[in-house]
Amino acid sequence: MPRSDQTGVSAASIPRVSVGWIHPFLEILDEAGVQPGEILERANLPTLAVDDGALLVPTAKIWEFVALASHETGFKDLGLQAGSRLDIGPLLPDAEKSWTRPGVFRSIESFVEIALESSSNVDMWIETRSDPKRSTEFFYLGTFGPDHAAFPAVEQFMLALMVRLIRHGAGPNWNPTRINLRATSVPQAAIRRLAGGATVRCKQDVTSVVFPSQQFMGPMEDFPKKNSALWRRHRQSVERSASGQDLAGSLRLVLRAYLPDGSPDIQQAAQITGTSVRTLQRRLREEGLSYSHLLEGLRHDLAIYLLRDPNREASEVSRELGYRDPAILTRAFRRWTGQTPTQFRSTLKL
Repeated sequence: MPRSDQTGVSAASIPRVSVGWIHPFLEILDEAGVQPGEILERANLPTLAVDDGALLVPTAKIWEFVALASHETGFKDLGLQAGSRLDIGPLLPDAEKSWTRPGVFRSIESFVEIALESSSNVDMWIETRSDPKRSTEFFYLGTFGPDHAAFPAVEQFMLALMVRLIRHGAGPNWNPTRINLRATSVPQAAIRRLAGGATVRCKQDVTSVVFPSQQFMGPMEDFPKKNSALWRRHRQSVERSASGQDLAGSLRLVLRAYLPDGSPDIQQAAQITGTSVRTLQRRLREEGLSYSHLLEGLRHDLAIYLLRDPNREASEVSRELGYRDPAILTRAFRRWTGQTPTQFRSTLKL
């Protein structure tokens, strides 16, 4: 899973996640004969930018997409299927930083760091116990509760990734001791294929994977336990999101993915933020902005960022900004900077 491309913008009042997490769901929809593009549109997600897994989109829209996918396919194990086919290579620790088998803690640590970076509203941590059985528990707590239509599939998806990442560190024959799920039920045959003979408990307070602590786990010095530096930074991000700070900054982050589909109007922006048009206008005014100025500023900054890459054609930059004709980019860029894109690029070579 690629890490997020922030392009210099930070903050988050709109809970967001990298769109790449839904790629295996798109594959399953296509194989089931369901048009993925239609489901993306119904969930108000971008269609042209979905292949760029690093782009950020509202978490609520991802959950809406998964709920629609679950309904359209009718698969009770949709999340387990998706989590079992996601390429976990990018989630693993760097080869030069690990030995032949990186150990459970390093595998989990790498996964958690990327998961927290690519989602502003997920909690993951571990706890170890020095009881006679010396067990370790890997926890996951997501955005929405079991009452959301997407919850079973999303919980299954994260569970499959958690088990696969631990197994990568522990060895191919490893299975957990116990699995705790917040969902009311889980497809038994599918969970057995994933976790062998592990005890499965549903209707729990938190989702977790329990396994015995053993020597093969590897070092745990910097693992993101509760109250670790990484965990505290993530909690601060979540708290800023909950308080609604910097709507403009987080809206710029998610609008980046929508630009290639065309200029998102304020009605679509209001849907993205989960507010009414009037509320969105009021909140932006409080930050000294109008929506048109925010969109114009985003395009200006993104144009500068993209044009600095000599391998990008101007026509490609134009499409990424949502302009159908490169001439429109040329006129807009001259208005912003007094230069054409070609002139701007020539100054970079000096």
